[in-house]
Amino acid sequence: MTCGRLIDGLFLEFGDTPSPFNPDTLEAIATAIALDVPSVALLVLPASAPVQRAVYELRGMGVDAHGLDLTADGKGRRHLLNGGVEGVEENPTLLVSTLATTRGLDLPELTHVFILGILEGRAVDGRTLDSYLHLAGRVGRFGRSGKVITVLEESSGKNDAGVQDDDVSRMRKVFRELRIRPRHFEHFD
Repeated sequence: MTCGRLIDGLFLEFGDTPSPFNPDTLEAIATAIALDVPSVALLVLPASAPVQRAVYELRGMGVDAHGLDLTADGKGRRHLLNGGVEGVEENPTLLVSTLATTRGLDLPELTHVFILGILEGRAVDGRTLDSYLHLAGRVGRFGRSGKVITVLEESSGKNDAGVQDDDVSRMRKVFRELRIRPRHFEHFD
């Protein structure tokens, strides 16, 4: 059984090592998937984040998570050419990737994109805005609806000038620049 071997392999690789992820962040994503995703969602990690480690941890929380690999049916390819969502699945699929592996993809079944953190460096510039628009554009295509959920860790980081400089402040700037009015995700306070 391939899936069982993969899980066993991930356990052997990650079972005794500390996580690079905030467990509250991954738990919030797992909860949001359980409450709101009918079929297929995409989680996009920062470029340096270990995709397989995120898959391992999310599976430990009961999420049907797979690293996005378009060469393997069970890891994303079967979602590329399907014409639309066939209804609510008992355990929706979460494809986990980085920005680089999502370029140019059309996943017709996709209803949610989760973005973990600010994906393009410390500064909010044209590249950051382009990356956000690209990821947000994975859903809501061809008249279909979709949600983009940005998951950030709040911090009290200030730069050398004493100005607030953290992911939350940078994301607010992204939203201002793109003229997006973010809404609070209805399942969380």
